[in-house]
Amino acid sequence: MRSSFIAACVLLLTATAFAGWESGASSYDSIKARAKTAGTPYIVLVRADWCPWCRKLDAFLDDNAIDALFRDKLAVKITPDNGDAEKRIAKDLGTKGFPSLFVILPNGSTQKLSLPLKGTNKEMLDALRAQLDALYKK
Repeated sequence: MRSSFIAACVLLLTATAFAGWESGASSYDSIKARAKTAGTPYIVLVRADWCPWCRKLDAFLDDNAIDALFRDKLAVKITPDNGDAEKRIAKDLGTKGFPSLFVILPNGSTQKLSLPLKGTNKEMLDALRAQLDALYKK
């Protein structure tokens, strides 16, 4: 019995840690529902495979140093070229270009984050950290 309790605790802790970006419309719907239940913000990255700035941001987000920044946050990537459902999500968020990074707050308001893509990785990390810290403290 004790080992099953420990296993359940480990599973719970693992499930709440950032395990990478989810992707697609069904993941978006799932994350939106989980965020609403938990009363927490969630992050949406709208991107395109053909976009060079999106590829730069993807490589940046795959860096291990970024893991701590997104740990314990619900996050999903949307690629409108993948179909109508993802196009609708991008349109509903007010996406005007790629990449676009949004934080949706528990009250339903949408905050677009500024991405200094022409800067260094440190500048991008510092800018994202400052913006996320401000939004997640609200």
